[in-house]
Amino acid sequence: MDKASKILDIVVLAYEGVDELDLFGAWSVLKKAEDMTPPVAAPVLRVRIASAFACVRGSGGVAFDVPARLDVISDARVVVVPGGRGARHAADDPAIHHALIGVIDRGGTLYGICTGSLIVAATGRTKESCLAIHRNKREALLDFPVNEVRSGLIRDGQFVTVGGDDSPSVKSVDLALTVLQDFAPYAVAPVSSRMEIVVGRKVSFSHAVALAAS
Repeated sequence: MDKASKILDIVVLAYEGVDELDLFGAWSVLKKAEDMTPPVAAPVLRVRIASAFACVRGSGGVAFDVPARLDVISDARVVVVPGGRGARHAADDPAIHHALIGVIDRGGTLYGICTGSLIVAATGRTKESCLAIHRNKREALLDFPVNEVRSGLIRDGQFVTVGGDDSPSVKSVDLALTVLQDFAPYAVAPVSSRMEIVVGRKVSFSHAVALAAS
């Protein structure tokens, strides 16, 4: 967080093959919170989408412009990492890898949605951590240093991830509301009311599934 200006930077990562619902579900929630005036002493939110490319094509074929580059992550306290068909490739991208490690080393938090957990795990900093991921992608986490995979909305230190369970709510929306609960709790109720949504998943450490048994 920029102490001088009291700005809390939140970045949503975009990459080739990102899932549109993962990205824009989180973005829509966070961007609405940015429009709200924070109470005295609370930081102003600055929410941006960042990518290595000026234009990105999502896994569903939607192409969109991304005005911010990865270097804005150097200011971020929070980075939301969506999943998508391109997640495995993005996990091998050294620029993304370097940017996310910087967030971790500064004490920031990574919020991974579904297969975005592969990108989070590729930082190499999750060997003692539990992550959630889509139930069909648990084996893919074996390529990275992760302690175990769990289902639901899971918090483990600097990592908050969601996936692997059935719910009437949207994973990206639940995760974004969790970001607000963590850093801008004043915005949760008005954003929920404006969008007519509520958090469908609660942060937990239940339903553990050992990687070896996945």
